[in-house]
Amino acid sequence: MLDKDTLDQLCNPIFALDSTIRFAGIINKMGKLVAGGMKQGLESMENNEKSLELYMEFVLKNEMNKDFDPEFGRTIYSFSEREKIKLASFPLDDNYLLRVSIDKDGAHNKIIERILELLKKDGLK
Repeated sequence: MLDKDTLDQLCNPIFALDSTIRFAGIINKMGKLVAGGMKQGLESMENNEKSLELYMEFVLKNEMNKDFDPEFGRTIYSFSEREKIKLASFPLDDNYLLRVSIDKDGAHNKIIERILELLKKDGLK
């Protein structure tokens, strides 16, 4: 299990990877944001209540994906593109999920690659 210091130190370097990253946060398996958050100076597109709903949705999707691990292997990351934003999730272990949101015009492939490199360097992938 990852400790609080490790989780806290993970999010800031992610913001430094690309200016289009809006949010970098660690969500526990109960759907609670335990580290990170919005980039300084930006406001969330959704209110706090909707954020909690989103976090729980991300955790549930991640857990459901595990049902297919025997056939396909573990999830490296998940990505979705919406009309206004891009979202990526990176399972860190069985207890935590890194969630990143990217501006619509962000180069998500490059950003995801950089995040995976960072996670690998930190021994989290």
